[in-house]
Amino acid sequence: MNNLHTRWRRAILLFGVWTLVALIFTAISYAAAIGENSRHFGLVDALRLNLVQFYLWGFFSLFIFQFSRRFSIEFRRRKLRNLFIHVPAVFLFADLHQTVHLAILWSITPRYRQQYGSVLNYYGMYFWFGVYVDLIIASLIVIAVHAFLYYQNFRAGELEQSSLRAQLAQAQLRALKMQLQPHFLFNTLHSISSLVLEDASKANSMIARLGDFLRLTIDNSEQQFVSLKEEMDFLRCYLDIEQVRFGDRLAVNFAMEPAVLSAQVPHLILQPVVENAVQHAIAPRAAPGRIDIEAKQSHGLLRLKVKDNGPGMAARDDKQIQGLGLSNVQARLDQIYGKDFRFDLTNGAEGGLTVVFEIPFRHDVDLATTTSDEESAH
Repeated sequence: MNNLHTRWRRAILLFGVWTLVALIFTAISYAAAIGENSRHFGLVDALRLNLVQFYLWGFFSLFIFQFSRRFSIEFRRRKLRNLFIHVPAVFLFADLHQTVHLAILWSITPRYRQQYGSVLNYYGMYFWFGVYVDLIIASLIVIAVHAFLYYQNFRAGELEQSSLRAQLAQAQLRALKMQLQPHFLFNTLHSISSLVLEDASKANSMIARLGDFLRLTIDNSEQQFVSLKEEMDFLRCYLDIEQVRFGDRLAVNFAMEPAVLSAQVPHLILQPVVENAVQHAIAPRAAPGRIDIEAKQSHGLLRLKVKDNGPGMAARDDKQIQGLGLSNVQARLDQIYGKDFRFDLTNGAEGGLTVVFEIPFRHDVDLATTTSDEESAH
Protein backbone atom coordinates (compact mmCIF):
# COMPACT_ATOMS: atom_id res chain seq x y z
CA MET A 1 0.00 0.00 0.00
CA ASN A 2 2.83 2.37 0.88
CA ASN A 3 4.64 1.57 -2.39
CA LEU A 4 1.47 2.29 -4.38
CA HIS A 5 0.98 5.57 -2.51
CA THR A 6 4.62 6.53 -3.19
CA ARG A 7 4.26 5.76 -6.90
CA TRP A 8 1.13 7.90 -7.18
CA ARG A 9 2.90 10.77 -5.45
CA ARG A 10 5.83 10.51 -7.84
CA ALA A 11 3.51 10.34 -10.87
CA ILE A 12 1.59 13.43 -9.73
CA LEU A 13 4.85 15.27 -9.03
CA LEU A 14 6.23 14.34 -12.46
CA PHE A 15 3.02 15.46 -14.17
CA GLY A 16 3.03 18.75 -12.26
CA VAL A 17 6.68 19.51 -13.07
CA TRP A 18 6.28 18.93 -16.82
CA THR A 19 3.00 20.88 -16.86
CA LEU A 20 4.75 23.82 -15.23
CA VAL A 21 7.60 23.64 -17.75
CA ALA A 22 5.08 23.49 -20.64
CA LEU A 23 3.21 26.53 -19.32
CA ILE A 24 6.44 28.51 -18.95
CA PHE A 25 7.47 27.75 -22.53
CA THR A 26 3.91 28.48 -23.72
CA ALA A 27 4.20 31.97 -22.30
CA ILE A 28 7.62 32.42 -23.91
CA SER A 29 6.39 31.15 -27.31
CA TYR A 30 3.27 33.30 -27.26
CA ALA A 31 5.25 36.40 -26.23
CA ALA A 32 7.70 35.79 -29.10
CA ALA A 33 4.81 35.41 -31.59
CA ILE A 34 3.29 38.69 -30.42
CA GLY A 35 6.68 40.37 -30.80
CA GLU A 36 6.90 39.12 -34.40
CA ASN A 37 3.26 40.11 -35.14
CA SER A 38 2.45 36.53 -36.13
CA ARG A 39 -1.27 36.16 -36.93
CA HIS A 40 -1.14 32.39 -37.46
CA PHE A 41 0.26 31.48 -34.02
CA GLY A 42 -2.09 32.26 -31.15
CA LEU A 43 -2.25 31.24 -27.49
CA VAL A 44 -4.04 27.96 -28.29
CA ASP A 45 -1.33 27.04 -30.79
CA ALA A 46 1.41 27.84 -28.27
CA LEU A 47 -0.34 25.78 -25.60
CA ARG A 48 -0.90 22.83 -27.94
CA LEU A 49 2.71 22.86 -29.17
CA ASN A 50 4.33 22.99 -25.73
CA LEU A 51 1.95 20.66 -23.88
CA VAL A 52 2.47 17.95 -26.50
CA GLN A 53 6.23 18.52 -26.52
CA PHE A 54 6.84 18.45 -22.77
CA TYR A 55 4.29 15.77 -21.88
CA LEU A 56 6.13 13.60 -24.39
CA TRP A 57 9.39 14.48 -22.65
CA GLY A 58 7.79 13.51 -19.36
CA PHE A 59 7.07 10.09 -20.86
CA PHE A 60 10.52 9.76 -22.43
CA SER A 61 12.22 10.90 -19.21
CA LEU A 62 11.12 7.65 -17.55
CA PHE A 63 13.12 5.68 -20.11
CA ILE A 64 16.04 8.10 -19.90
CA PHE A 65 16.08 7.64 -16.12
CA GLN A 66 16.22 3.85 -16.43
CA PHE A 67 18.86 4.06 -19.16
CA SER A 68 21.04 6.49 -17.18
CA ARG A 69 20.80 4.39 -14.04
CA ARG A 70 21.74 1.26 -16.01
CA PHE A 71 24.67 2.99 -17.76
CA SER A 72 25.63 5.64 -15.21
CA ILE A 73 28.64 7.82 -15.93
CA GLU A 74 31.31 7.85 -13.23
CA PHE A 75 34.96 8.85 -13.23
CA ARG A 76 36.20 5.30 -13.29
CA ARG A 77 37.53 3.42 -16.30
CA ARG A 78 34.58 1.08 -16.71
CA LYS A 79 31.94 3.65 -15.85
CA LEU A 80 33.50 6.42 -17.95
CA ARG A 81 33.02 4.29 -21.06
CA ASN A 82 29.28 4.76 -20.56
CA LEU A 83 29.71 8.35 -21.74
CA PHE A 84 30.18 7.04 -25.28
CA ILE A 85 26.99 4.99 -24.93
CA HIS A 86 25.03 8.10 -23.94
CA VAL A 87 25.98 10.10 -27.05
CA PRO A 88 24.09 7.93 -29.58
CA ALA A 89 21.35 7.32 -27.00
CA VAL A 90 20.70 11.08 -26.68
CA PHE A 91 20.48 11.38 -30.47
CA LEU A 92 18.07 8.44 -30.55
CA PHE A 93 15.80 9.92 -27.87
CA ALA A 94 15.82 13.31 -29.65
CA ASP A 95 14.92 11.74 -33.01
CA LEU A 96 12.15 9.59 -31.52
CA HIS A 97 10.71 12.50 -29.60
CA GLN A 98 10.67 14.81 -32.59
CA THR A 99 9.15 12.13 -34.83
CA VAL A 100 6.29 11.43 -32.40
CA HIS A 101 5.86 15.11 -31.58
CA LEU A 102 5.39 16.16 -35.20
CA ALA A 103 3.10 13.19 -35.87
CA ILE A 104 0.76 14.19 -33.02
CA LEU A 105 0.70 17.85 -34.08
CA TRP A 106 0.00 16.83 -37.71
CA SER A 107 -2.95 14.69 -36.60
CA ILE A 108 -4.57 17.25 -34.28
CA THR A 109 -3.93 20.43 -36.32
CA PRO A 110 -5.93 20.52 -39.60
CA ARG A 111 -4.33 23.83 -40.59
CA TYR A 112 -0.96 22.12 -41.00
CA ARG A 113 -2.37 19.65 -43.50
CA GLN A 114 -3.86 22.53 -45.54
CA GLN A 115 -0.72 24.65 -45.30
CA TYR A 116 1.94 22.04 -46.14
CA GLY A 117 -0.05 19.60 -48.29
CA SER A 118 1.94 16.48 -47.42
CA VAL A 119 3.50 15.12 -44.25
CA LEU A 120 6.91 14.98 -45.95
CA ASN A 121 6.88 18.74 -46.56
CA TYR A 122 5.82 19.27 -42.97
CA TYR A 123 8.61 17.07 -41.59
CA GLY A 124 11.16 18.66 -43.91
CA MET A 125 10.25 22.09 -42.55
CA TYR A 126 10.43 21.35 -38.82
CA PHE A 127 12.21 18.06 -38.16
CA TRP A 128 15.90 19.06 -38.03
CA PHE A 129 15.38 22.25 -36.07
CA GLY A 130 13.21 20.29 -33.65
CA VAL A 131 15.91 17.63 -33.29
CA TYR A 132 18.45 20.37 -32.47
CA VAL A 133 16.22 21.65 -29.64
CA ASP A 134 15.44 18.11 -28.48
CA LEU A 135 19.15 17.26 -28.25
CA ILE A 136 19.56 20.11 -25.77
CA ILE A 137 16.52 19.01 -23.74
CA ALA A 138 17.57 15.32 -23.74
CA SER A 139 21.08 16.29 -22.60
CA LEU A 140 19.65 18.39 -19.75
CA ILE A 141 17.47 15.48 -18.65
CA VAL A 142 20.49 13.14 -18.62
CA ILE A 143 22.45 15.67 -16.54
CA ALA A 144 19.53 16.08 -14.10
CA VAL A 145 19.12 12.30 -13.77
CA HIS A 146 22.83 11.83 -13.03
CA ALA A 147 22.74 14.66 -10.47
CA PHE A 148 19.85 12.90 -8.77
CA LEU A 149 21.66 9.52 -8.88
CA TYR A 150 24.85 11.03 -7.48
CA TYR A 151 22.87 12.60 -4.65
CA GLN A 152 21.16 9.27 -3.91
CA ASN A 153 24.51 7.47 -3.80
CA PHE A 154 25.97 10.18 -1.58
CA ARG A 155 23.07 9.92 0.89
CA ALA A 156 23.22 6.13 0.84
CA GLY A 157 26.95 6.28 1.56
CA GLU A 158 26.38 8.71 4.42
CA LEU A 159 23.69 6.51 5.96
CA GLU A 160 25.85 3.41 5.58
CA GLN A 161 28.81 5.14 7.25
CA SER A 162 26.54 6.40 10.03
CA SER A 163 25.18 2.89 10.54
CA LEU A 164 28.70 1.42 10.62
CA ARG A 165 29.83 4.07 13.11
CA ALA A 166 26.83 3.30 15.33
CA GLN A 167 27.52 -0.45 15.15
CA LEU A 168 31.19 0.12 15.97
CA ALA A 169 30.30 2.35 18.93
CA GLN A 170 27.85 -0.27 20.24
CA ALA A 171 30.46 -3.00 19.89
CA GLN A 172 33.04 -0.89 21.72
CA LEU A 173 30.57 -0.05 24.49
CA ARG A 174 29.64 -3.71 24.85
CA ALA A 175 33.31 -4.66 25.07
CA LEU A 176 33.98 -1.99 27.69
CA LYS A 177 30.97 -3.12 29.68
CA MET A 178 31.97 -6.78 29.51
CA GLN A 179 35.41 -5.86 30.90
CA LEU A 180 33.82 -4.66 34.13
CA GLN A 181 31.91 -7.83 34.94
CA PRO A 182 34.85 -10.29 35.18
CA HIS A 183 36.93 -7.55 36.86
CA PHE A 184 34.35 -7.19 39.63
CA LEU A 185 33.72 -10.94 39.77
CA PHE A 186 37.38 -11.81 40.30
CA ASN A 187 37.73 -9.23 43.07
CA THR A 188 34.63 -10.53 44.84
CA LEU A 189 35.66 -14.18 44.53
CA HIS A 190 39.04 -13.25 45.98
CA SER A 191 37.28 -11.65 48.95
CA ILE A 192 35.07 -14.72 49.42
CA SER A 193 38.03 -17.08 49.31
CA SER A 194 39.77 -15.10 52.06
CA LEU A 195 36.68 -15.35 54.29
CA VAL A 196 35.84 -19.02 53.78
CA LEU A 197 38.22 -20.19 56.51
CA GLU A 198 37.94 -17.10 58.74
CA ASP A 199 34.16 -16.59 58.81
CA ALA A 200 32.01 -19.07 56.88
CA SER A 201 28.75 -17.19 57.59
CA LYS A 202 30.12 -13.99 56.08
CA ALA A 203 31.39 -15.94 53.08
CA ASN A 204 27.94 -17.48 52.57
CA SER A 205 26.31 -14.05 52.83
CA MET A 206 28.70 -12.66 50.22
CA ILE A 207 27.98 -15.60 47.90
CA ALA A 208 24.23 -14.95 48.23
CA ARG A 209 24.60 -11.25 47.45
CA LEU A 210 26.98 -12.07 44.60
CA GLY A 211 24.27 -14.32 43.14
CA ASP A 212 21.79 -11.43 43.35
CA PHE A 213 24.24 -9.10 41.65
CA LEU A 214 24.98 -11.54 38.84
CA ARG A 215 21.25 -12.14 38.30
CA LEU A 216 20.64 -8.40 37.95
CA THR A 217 23.64 -8.11 35.64
CA ILE A 218 22.48 -10.96 33.36
CA ASP A 219 18.92 -9.61 33.24
CA ASN A 220 20.25 -6.30 31.92
CA SER A 221 23.26 -7.59 30.00
CA GLU A 222 21.97 -6.31 26.63
CA GLN A 223 21.00 -2.88 27.93
CA GLN A 224 23.37 0.03 27.63
CA PHE A 225 21.07 2.30 29.66
CA VAL A 226 19.08 1.79 32.85
CA SER A 227 17.30 4.20 35.13
CA LEU A 228 19.33 5.69 37.98
CA LYS A 229 17.07 3.80 40.39
CA GLU A 230 18.02 0.49 38.73
CA GLU A 231 21.69 1.51 38.77
CA MET A 232 21.41 2.19 42.51
CA ASP A 233 19.97 -1.31 43.00
CA PHE A 234 23.12 -2.72 41.37
CA LEU A 235 25.28 -0.47 43.50
CA ARG A 236 23.56 -1.39 46.77
CA CYS A 237 23.93 -5.05 45.89
CA TYR A 238 27.67 -4.55 45.41
CA LEU A 239 27.98 -2.50 48.60
CA ASP A 240 26.13 -5.19 50.58
CA ILE A 241 28.87 -7.59 49.51
CA GLU A 242 31.58 -5.16 50.61
CA GLN A 243 29.70 -4.42 53.83
CA VAL A 244 29.97 -8.08 54.76
CA ARG A 245 33.69 -7.93 54.05
CA PHE A 246 34.53 -4.72 55.92
CA GLY A 247 31.78 -4.47 58.52
CA ASP A 248 31.91 -1.22 60.54
CA ARG A 249 34.92 -0.03 58.57
CA LEU A 250 32.64 0.87 55.67
CA ALA A 251 29.92 3.52 55.93
CA VAL A 252 27.94 4.64 52.90
CA ASN A 253 25.75 7.73 52.65
CA PHE A 254 23.30 8.26 49.78
CA ALA A 255 21.99 11.73 48.86
CA MET A 256 19.60 11.34 45.92
CA GLU A 257 17.12 13.87 44.66
CA PRO A 258 13.88 11.93 44.02
CA ALA A 259 13.40 13.64 40.65
CA VAL A 260 16.61 12.16 39.22
CA LEU A 261 15.85 8.49 39.93
CA SER A 262 14.09 8.13 36.56
CA ALA A 263 17.07 9.57 34.65
CA GLN A 264 18.83 7.23 32.23
CA VAL A 265 22.46 6.36 32.93
CA PRO A 266 24.88 3.90 31.31
CA HIS A 267 24.56 0.46 32.88
CA LEU A 268 27.25 -0.26 35.53
CA ILE A 269 28.66 3.26 35.36
CA LEU A 270 28.75 3.89 39.14
CA GLN A 271 29.97 0.52 40.40
CA PRO A 272 33.60 0.84 39.19
CA VAL A 273 33.82 4.35 40.68
CA VAL A 274 32.60 3.13 44.06
CA GLU A 275 34.83 0.03 43.80
CA ASN A 276 37.80 2.35 43.25
CA ALA A 277 36.89 4.19 46.48
CA VAL A 278 36.58 0.89 48.39
CA GLN A 279 39.95 -0.38 47.16
CA HIS A 280 41.91 2.80 47.92
CA ALA A 281 40.03 4.48 50.78
CA ILE A 282 38.63 1.54 52.77
CA ALA A 283 40.65 -1.64 52.18
CA PRO A 284 44.19 -0.35 52.98
CA ARG A 285 43.21 1.30 56.30
CA ALA A 286 42.16 -0.02 59.67
CA ALA A 287 40.30 3.22 60.48
CA PRO A 288 36.60 3.58 59.57
CA GLY A 289 35.97 4.89 56.08
CA ARG A 290 33.07 6.68 54.47
CA ILE A 291 31.78 6.93 50.91
CA ASP A 292 29.26 9.63 49.96
CA ILE A 293 27.21 9.12 46.80
CA GLU A 294 25.19 12.06 45.49
CA ALA A 295 22.93 12.60 42.48
CA LYS A 296 21.10 15.75 41.48
CA GLN A 297 19.90 17.68 38.46
CA SER A 298 21.66 20.89 37.47
CA HIS A 299 20.91 23.01 34.37
CA GLY A 300 19.65 20.09 32.31
CA LEU A 301 22.49 17.82 33.43
CA LEU A 302 22.60 14.83 35.75
CA ARG A 303 25.42 15.39 38.26
CA LEU A 304 26.79 12.30 39.98
CA LYS A 305 29.42 12.52 42.71
CA VAL A 306 31.30 9.81 44.61
CA LYS A 307 33.44 11.04 47.48
CA ASP A 308 35.57 9.09 49.95
CA ASN A 309 37.59 10.11 53.03
CA GLY A 310 40.71 8.23 52.04
CA PRO A 311 44.18 9.60 51.37
CA GLY A 312 43.22 11.22 48.06
CA MET A 313 45.32 11.45 44.92
CA ALA A 314 48.49 12.55 46.68
CA ALA A 315 48.98 9.04 48.07
CA ARG A 316 48.36 7.24 44.77
CA ASP A 317 50.31 7.04 41.55
CA ASP A 318 48.78 7.66 38.12
CA LYS A 319 48.32 3.96 37.40
CA GLN A 320 46.31 3.54 40.58
CA ILE A 321 44.09 6.51 39.79
CA GLN A 322 43.55 5.63 36.14
CA GLY A 323 43.10 1.89 36.63
CA LEU A 324 40.75 -0.33 34.65
CA GLY A 325 37.61 0.87 36.45
CA LEU A 326 37.94 4.64 36.07
CA SER A 327 39.55 4.42 32.63
CA ASN A 328 36.67 2.23 31.53
CA VAL A 329 34.10 4.70 32.87
CA GLN A 330 35.71 7.60 31.04
CA ALA A 331 35.97 5.60 27.80
CA ARG A 332 32.29 4.62 27.94
CA LEU A 333 31.18 8.19 28.62
CA ASP A 334 33.27 9.37 25.68
CA GLN A 335 31.73 6.74 23.38
CA ILE A 336 28.17 7.57 24.43
CA TYR A 337 28.19 11.35 24.87
CA GLY A 338 31.17 12.57 22.84
CA LYS A 339 32.01 16.02 24.21
CA ASP A 340 28.73 16.36 26.11
CA PHE A 341 29.99 15.10 29.46
CA ARG A 342 32.34 16.05 32.28
CA PHE A 343 34.50 13.63 34.28
CA ASP A 344 36.76 15.05 37.02
CA LEU A 345 38.89 13.60 39.80
CA THR A 346 39.91 16.03 42.56
CA ASN A 347 41.11 15.96 46.15
CA GLY A 348 38.42 17.01 48.61
CA ALA A 349 38.86 20.04 50.83
CA GLU A 350 39.06 17.75 53.88
CA GLY A 351 41.00 15.00 52.11
CA GLY A 352 39.84 12.04 50.13
CA LEU A 353 39.13 11.67 46.43
CA THR A 354 36.05 13.18 44.78
CA VAL A 355 34.89 11.85 41.41
CA VAL A 356 32.31 14.01 39.64
CA PHE A 357 30.74 13.41 36.27
CA GLU A 358 27.94 15.25 34.54
CA ILE A 359 25.92 13.81 31.66
CA PRO A 360 22.82 14.99 29.77
CA PHE A 361 19.67 14.50 31.84
CA ARG A 362 17.44 12.13 29.90
CA HIS A 363 14.30 10.31 30.95
CA ASP A 364 13.52 6.85 29.59
CA VAL A 365 10.92 8.40 27.23
CA ASP A 366 13.48 10.87 25.85
CA LEU A 367 15.96 8.06 25.25
CA ALA A 368 13.39 5.87 23.48
CA THR A 369 12.45 8.75 21.19
CA THR A 370 16.10 9.46 20.34
CA THR A 371 16.75 5.78 19.59
CA SER A 372 13.69 5.44 17.30
CA ASP A 373 14.68 8.61 15.41
CA GLU A 374 18.19 7.23 14.79
CA GLU A 375 16.80 3.91 13.59
CA SER A 376 14.39 5.56 11.14
CA ALA A 377 17.18 7.76 9.75
CA HIS A 378 19.36 4.66 9.17
